[in-house]
Amino acid sequence: MDLSFRFCYDPEGEYFTVLSSFVAIYGDSDGKCCLCHFDYERDKVDGYPEAHIQVYGESPVLRMWGGELLDRGLHRLHFPSGHRRFRWCLEDVIEFLVIEGIVPGKPGWQEAIEPGRRRFHETQLRAAIRRDMTTTIGYLEEAGYQVVRRDDRVRLPRQRRP
Repeated sequence: MDLSFRFCYDPEGEYFTVLSSFVAIYGDSDGKCCLCHFDYERDKVDGYPEAHIQVYGESPVLRMWGGELLDRGLHRLHFPSGHRRFRWCLEDVIEFLVIEGIVPGKPGWQEAIEPGRRRFHETQLRAAIRRDMTTTIGYLEEAGYQVVRRDDRVRLPRQRRP
């Protein structure tokens, strides 16, 4: 397995975020025989999905279709794997490896990866909410909540505790 993660601050300079991530599964220790890799690249400029998976191997369908797709090869196809906020995480890759029998799972492996996956999902949800307040407020109001902007609240002076 080969891992690479690059980080930056969000456009507001407030939150530390992933700029790009790469997780590759190799069959050899030299890293020359790849099964697949999971990629994420924020603001990808080449038209491919920001979050995607690329698989190495032969495809009878590509042979049947021929032409440019066959020349490119299966490993050059970018299979989308979610949106920026709802993409794969490292725990998903670990689960894939164990579930598919590529690596043996130690007892308790599922419980061990769940807290990290849960933190990732919560962080992504918070980011999605932050980037789409209209939908967030609409949902909360539909659910019976009254939403008040923090800046518009009347603030009472704090009382000192004895």
